[in-house]
Amino acid sequence: MILNLKLIHKGKVKDVYEEDENTYLFHFSDRISAFDVEMPTMIPMKGKILCQFAKFWFDKLDIENHMIATRDQDKMIVKKLKMIPLEFIVRGYFYGSLIERFARAPDYYPSLRKFEPILASRLPEPLFDPTTKSNTHDISISEDQIVDRGLLSLDKLAYIKETSINLYRQMSTIVGRAGFIIADTKFEFGHDVSGNLILLADSLGPDEFRLWRKSEYIPGKVQESYDKQILRDWLISTGFKVIVDEVSSKGLKPVAPNIPSEIISRLSSRYIFAYEQISNTRFESVS
Repeated sequence: MILNLKLIHKGKVKDVYEEDENTYLFHFSDRISAFDVEMPTMIPMKGKILCQFAKFWFDKLDIENHMIATRDQDKMIVKKLKMIPLEFIVRGYFYGSLIERFARAPDYYPSLRKFEPILASRLPEPLFDPTTKSNTHDISISEDQIVDRGLLSLDKLAYIKETSINLYRQMSTIVGRAGFIIADTKFEFGHDVSGNLILLADSLGPDEFRLWRKSEYIPGKVQESYDKQILRDWLISTGFKVIVDEVSSKGLKPVAPNIPSEIISRLSSRYIFAYEQISNTRFESVS
């Protein structure tokens, strides 16, 4: 089926094909990336889980989105949109890249001026933290820069900010009922053909958010994750993150290492476990 379609974009994780003049087909692969570098190792069942997770969130969240239907277990038909070239991250906890950026420039986050920076602690309020969208390396961008560069009008940015925070709260409530904490998540949006309506787009799953179990959560320590952070933590422990930082300043990307079988198994099993617990649906892979 895919062989007869035109490949529009081959991403680090999913491939986008043109279904017809109004729709795309997303193929969620078993590929995985970290620190904007694609890994050479596949993660079994990952594509199917990500597709089913995305469908769950698009069905569940109270917002219009681009999903039309799913095919097989790893493909989704979506409306063509004019994508907004930004990623809209909402953070609820002090973790990930926020730690380094807060240490480097605390005044960049005025809402955190009285915040005590403890690893994995809950933020006073959800933090809207947009970044650029790039195939090489995403970087933080302020709300003023978004408007000044003409990427969004002030009104549309305000709408997306309010909507993103509201969606994060919705997701937090849903995963909370299943015994999880969603530390942060990334949203993408696009305009419909009229150019007026803004729709939730792309995907939502363990590649887009950090997920912890409530029963294992302890502020002040590295959290046990049920998302891609498992891979990030391993890459940090091997020194690969340092190499990424060194070569990215030169516009280069390092050769990624093979992922050990233990990390592969943990990623696959925890993606499945998270999906089953949150969706209250048993995942059964169909060949």
